[in-house]
Formats: sequence, C-alpha cells, structure tokens
Amino acid sequence: MRKNVHLYFTNLLYNPLTVVGIKRFCLFSGLFLYTELIFQIFTETFSAGFIRTGLFILLGTVMLTLITLCLPKLAATLFSLLLVLFISILSVAQLIYIDIFNEFFSIELITYGGEAMQRFGDILLTSIEDNFAKILLLLLPFFALLLLMIFNAFPVAMRLQMLSRRRFPAVILRRCTLCLSVKHAIVPFAALCILRYSLLIPAAADFHSPYAVLLGQGEAGRISSVREVGLFTTMEIDLLSYVFSSELSSVLDEIPEIPGLIAVPTLPPVLTPAPPAQGEPGQVPPGEPLTPRPLNTPPPWQGKFNSFDIDFDTLVERDKNNRGLLQLHEYYSSIEPSEQHEKTGLFEGYNLITISAEAFTKWVIDPELTPTLYMMQNEGVNFERFYSIYGAGTIGGEFALCTGLPPRGAGGWCTSASRKYMPFSFASRFLDIGIQPLAYHNGSYTYYDRNKLFPGLGYIFKANGNGLNMAGQSWNASDLFMMEQTVDEYIDMERFYVHYMTISGHSPYGFGNAMAGKNRDAVSHLPYSTEVRAYIATQLEFEYAMAYLLERLEEAGIAERTVIVITSDHYPYGLAHSKTEELAGQRLDKISELYESSGIIYVKGMEPLTVTAPAFVADMLPTVLNLLGLEFDSRFLPGRDVFSDAFAMVYLESSIITELGIYNKHSRNFKLFEGFDEIPEGYVSAITAIEAGRKSAIEQFVRLDYFDKIREFID
Repeated sequence: MRKNVHLYFTNLLYNPLTVVGIKRFCLFSGLFLYTELIFQIFTETFSAGFIRTGLFILLGTVMLTLITLCLPKLAATLFSLLLVLFISILSVAQLIYIDIFNEFFSIELITYGGEAMQRFGDILLTSIEDNFAKILLLLLPFFALLLLMIFNAFPVAMRLQMLSRRRFPAVILRRCTLCLSVKHAIVPFAALCILRYSLLIPAAADFHSPYAVLLGQGEAGRISSVREVGLFTTMEIDLLSYVFSSELSSVLDEIPEIPGLIAVPTLPPVLTPAPPAQGEPGQVPPGEPLTPRPLNTPPPWQGKFNSFDIDFDTLVERDKNNRGLLQLHEYYSSIEPSEQHEKTGLFEGYNLITISAEAFTKWVIDPELTPTLYMMQNEGVNFERFYSIYGAGTIGGEFALCTGLPPRGAGGWCTSASRKYMPFSFASRFLDIGIQPLAYHNGSYTYYDRNKLFPGLGYIFKANGNGLNMAGQSWNASDLFMMEQTVDEYIDMERFYVHYMTISGHSPYGFGNAMAGKNRDAVSHLPYSTEVRAYIATQLEFEYAMAYLLERLEEAGIAERTVIVITSDHYPYGLAHSKTEELAGQRLDKISELYESSGIIYVKGMEPLTVTAPAFVADMLPTVLNLLGLEFDSRFLPGRDVFSDAFAMVYLESSIITELGIYNKHSRNFKLFEGFDEIPEGYVSAITAIEAGRKSAIEQFVRLDYFDKIREFID
C-alpha cells in the first residue's frame, strides 16, 4: 500500500502536466504579486494587509493555472498573455485615475470611458507624462512574459528544424496536444471557486458587516479595500456586489448615544418678522424693522420637529415578513428628528436657485478678483468649515446638493436612484406646492446620463444639445453665456426653483482652455504658476455669471426674496496636488483639507450668519428646506439642518469630521481641534457606527424604493 502511494505521488510529481502547472503557478504568482506590490507602493496603499492580498492572489493563481492546463498550449499561451496584459492595463488605469481624482474608479465608471476621454484627454496625457516611469514598471510583467514566450516557446534545435523543413504548423499542433482533461480539473476548480467566493461574496453582499470591514469594505471605500485585499480583489468584490448585494445590513441598528456631545449654545432672544407684505407670504419688506414678539407668546416653531407623523409600529407589523423593510423601519424609528427653531421659515415663500459649481473651492474667493462671490459668502451664511462631497465625480456633488444624499455609486447609481420616489429632494418639495423645477447645464445633455437623471427627479432639463443653444461655445462653455440664455425663462414667474450645473471651471488648466484664455489678462499679474492662474481664470467666468444673475434679480425686484445656494461638485482635481497647495498657500492633507470648499446661502439684505460647526454638501438640503419653511423629515436625511441642535458630522472617503476634530479612518488617529483636550470614551466607535448606518441606509432604501413603500405616511 505504502509502495503504491509512493509510486502515485512520484508519477504525479514527474508528470509533465504537473511540472508545467507548477511553472505556470509560479509565473502567475510572481507577476501578479509584483504588479500588486508596485501598484500599492506607487499609490501609497501598502500596509500589513498585503499578507492578506498575497493569499488572495495565490488562491486566484491556482484557479488560473487549472484553466490554462485545460487549454492547448497555444491557447494557454495567448490566454496568459492577454490576462497579464489586462491586469497591467487595469493597474495603469487605476494609477492614473487616483492621480487625477484621489480615489479608485469602480466597475460602473468604465461605462463612461469614451466620453470621459473626450473631456479629460489633456489631463490624462499630463498624468501619463508625470507617471511615465511608474507606468513602465507596471507594464513590465506583460513585456517580460511576451519576451519569455518569444524566446522560450521552442528549443533552439526545434526552431531550426521548423525553419529548415517548413514544418512549423505540424510541430505546433503536435506540441499543443498535451493538456489536462476538463473532467479531472472541474472538481478542484469548483472547490477553489467555492472557497474563494465564500470569502468574497459576504463582503460584496453587505459592505458594512464586521467581516467586510476586515476586508477593507464599508469604512473608507476602495482605498481602504486596496490596503487590505489589494486592487484585483477589490475590483472583484466591486463586480460581485452588482449581483449579490443584500437587502439586509449588519449596521442598521439603533443610533448609538454620542458621549461627550457638545452642548448647544443658548440662542439669543428671538425677534419675529413684521407681517408679510400683501402677495408675498413670509417676506420681510426691505428696510422694515423686526417687531418683538409679544411677551408670553410662544414662537410658532417652539416644540415642533422637522418630521412627519409616521406610525412605525404599524409599518413594523405590516412588513414583519420583509426583513429588509423591517430593518429600515426599526432603524429610522430610532432616530430623533431635528427641532425647528428661530430660523424655521425665515425665507418662506422665496424663490430658490441652487448651483453646483464646477471645481469651485474657497481658495479662489478674493475681494478683488471675485467681489461678487466674496460678497455673497460674507453677507450670507458663512461656513467656516465646509467640505465638498467625495466620490462619483461631478455627478456625485450635484446629486448630493439636489437630493441631500451622498451617492453610494457613480452616474449609474445616481440615475437609478432618481427613478425611485424621492419625496424630500428640492424638486419633490417644490412640485408638491405646484412649482415646476427647472435645470440647466452648459455642458453635454447626455453626459453622466443627466438626460435621464434630472427628468427622473422631476426637473425640466435643458443642456447643450437639447433645449439650450450654446452655438459658438467650446465644450466647456461660458457660465455667463448660460445665464444670459436662461434667466429670461423664469425671472418673470410668480415663484420658481432653478438648478444650474456650471462647466466653465473645468480642467485642463492651461491657457489653451477656452475659458482660461478668455480671462487670461485678468490673472496675468498673479504670482502663481501657469496652471494655477489658468484655474483662477476659468473660475472668473463663474464670478461673472453670478454678477449677471444678481443684476437681473435686482432689476426684476426679486433679489430680496430669492435664495441662492452654491456648492462645489468636487475639489479641483484637475490641478496637481502641489498646485492646489500653491493656490491655498499652505500644505493640504488628502484626508480632509483637500476637500475644504465654500458653501454659500445668500439672499440680498439678509442678516449675515456664521456656521462654525463642520458641514458638507448633504447638509444644504435640510438647512434650506427649513429656511424655506418646506416640510421634510430629518430622520431620512444623512445631512442636518446646520442651525438645528442635530449632531454635526461630515464623512468623507478617509475621514469623519465633527466639532471635536478629524478622525482618520486609515490611521485610526483622532486630531482634536483647538480648544479640545480629550476624546470622550466611546466617541470614535459612536461616530463610525453612525456613519456606517447612514451609508447603509442610503443603499438599502434606494434598492428597496423605501419611500414608495411608506408613501401613505409622507404624501
């Protein structure tokens, strides 16, 4: 018996297929480990998690080796070469993407590749030039394998024989007949598949489970995932999530208590506006004084909350057999709604204009260069710590402004979400009071599927290519020209809500950029590099557009009753990080400072207000709805009314920002703001739990079309 076993393993070891399999396994493992290691070093994601990365790579290469052993040698050679080429191109593409956007792209974003090439071609070329040496090192495995196959495909004597006797096809066919039978490979391959995907599918189904977080999911997106399981496994989980996403979440529990919560400062005595002018509900006529409220009369907002009367007990009983809905009912019922306050309805009856400004940042606001924006920031609501949204590119920041939801995916996710019932978006709130929302964009009508997204949200949407005549303009058309073309369409309406997405500030930042070239003289004196001056020149077009808009509102006599809200779609990722630091005049970390931006809420003649707590784009919707006196339920929104007593928290790709300081999700460090000495026990675990719950709730209620399921309570 022992002799037979020894003979079996001896024959297996010296079997030509075994030798070939070991060689291919070593080749694949070496090439993939090299690519992953170099990639993580270049993208600063290398960590102790590389051990886990290596294990996933080794498991995957065993599966790939089995596949190649089932193929004829020529087919196996071509398969191997194409596979390594694909891996090399993927790593190069991700290297370029993170260099430009400071994040890794998802599978979904690949679908926008063609149109993105047209728009970002110059930026891509610059990034390729800057990273050329790194790109060569990432492509090295492919060229090495190609050379290896060319020079070692056949022994020298056989190559001479083929050339002399012209028997090349016959020799190839004869040498390609050695391969593993599929019936012998299918059992070990199936076992490996079960093992591998039993590890990956749970992470893809619930990004926020403890196991998924162990693999880098949920907490800080793809950057954290690459640190823990590597680029290739991260992309694999991303792909699997489209198929295996669960309707349940491991983190949708009751909202935890936040230890050491900062006390809300006592509000000053409240003054009530004088009775509104006839025909202008809620408007305080310019120049009229505020009339003190009679003593012992409670203000109209006292004891009221921004919430609807939703009977969650009834919903729990009704949907007790639907675990996904049941989980959301229990989660939302545990959240305390925000209280109304002295600023509730301050702008009741006013018009609204929201603007998602291309690559806008606070560093460009200057009293001399951009006097209009400077005035709006300082005479409106001034946010001391305001942050742009992260991820999903331009459409992410725009979607967050319009809906109050930081997106959980790119353009496709946003478009899909827009088809669901969104009762608390700006568009829905205005539609409910009989006002048709309008949206304009001076860029492509179809890019990011805006032609589907905005009509899905309820807007009448016009853009370049459909309804908006941008003839004579470059692809990054003038914001001023867009304003000139559109203001007359709504300015005479009794009341309106309009959304703009600008494009003049788009990269590339050189004076070949049409908008930069147009405003070149205005920035020629600035002591900056060419790229930074060109960036500022593109933003001047937005400044001119705002000056024109305010002038037209003033002429129409409605400037005092029109709220203008401005946020950025994203930070100016078309600028190299060093150039953004040059613009800011200081070092900027990529955890939080890079995302610092400017949020503006402005009405002519309003009392200037300052918000010291951190805020971000998702906070704009509940804040403005409350100022307008429009009903909403704060429990369903991840942002907060910044004037309420709700807990202030901003979450970005790699950090959570509260009034106490900044928590780095990668390093697990908490940097306290000036004036604070210690972090209360349990504070970090509480805020990370809240973040995970908010993210997961967005994913789940969009997937389940949750608001449609409770429509009877919120219509």
